[in-house]
Amino acid sequence: MVEIRPSRPSEAQAQKDLWQTAFGDDPCLIDWFYTCCWRPEDMLLVLEDGKLASMLALLPHTIALPGGGEASAWYIYALATDPAVRSKGYGRQLLLYVDEFLKKRGADCVTVVPAEASLFRFFGMVGFLPGFFTRKVELLRSMTTPADPADRVEPIGPAEYNAIREQVLSGLPSVSYGEPLIRYQEGLSKRSGGGLYRIAIGTFQGCAAAEYVDEESVVFKELLLPPEHMPRGLAALAAKLPGQRCFVRTPAQWDGMQGSYLQPFGMIKWYNQEKGAQWGEETQGYMGLGFD
Repeated sequence: MVEIRPSRPSEAQAQKDLWQTAFGDDPCLIDWFYTCCWRPEDMLLVLEDGKLASMLALLPHTIALPGGGEASAWYIYALATDPAVRSKGYGRQLLLYVDEFLKKRGADCVTVVPAEASLFRFFGMVGFLPGFFTRKVELLRSMTTPADPADRVEPIGPAEYNAIREQVLSGLPSVSYGEPLIRYQEGLSKRSGGGLYRIAIGTFQGCAAAEYVDEESVVFKELLLPPEHMPRGLAALAAKLPGQRCFVRTPAQWDGMQGSYLQPFGMIKWYNQEKGAQWGEETQGYMGLGFD
């Protein structure tokens, strides 16, 4: 018998076990998610004969719409299926269940960040459309300009990071995250040797979330500085953080670095058709962190 339902508080360990089996993540990383973000009623499960077969987390956020206004949204995260029962369509069934579950809650839309390019087609088959893009650039440290001594980079906490993030993204079609998700990102960043940072370029303040891939490579999961400040901001970050290579993600509209290119990032499915029409098919929204 197959059952699909929200999880219960007593089922956390079974979910952690499936997460580790499906993704191979460090148990400490998984525990951090459950510390920061987990609410049993927002975890949806597929059970086969009473055993956990597939699951996903729903994470709340808000989307700023083009022209003003907001949409209530939920982000699908950690969609995992037990390898022993793959090919039975449980992931697809769970995604269809999400639609009815969120419509009853009055959600305007649902979002997802496909973990790899091939999954854009999978999510497209259940009604998701591209809606979020990122501008990326890959640089060697030797390609950055010398840091200006007047510029500053310093670590900050989730609340301050989120305040700067909201201010810098004001007016852009973009995702706003609650502090628990920014705290989750802080843990991911610090675990790798990075962190959340304030960047002061003259009187302007921006921010960046940095994670290390290895000792010589750092990913700025988001660099939030207007194009005119990006070269100085990257120079200041390069002076602060060790490594020879950096990979930078910024909003699609901010072409501030030579060699940058656009890449699809996240997808969206609208339940509120009026707000979906306001968003439109051509909007290049900014989702940012992704928590990948």
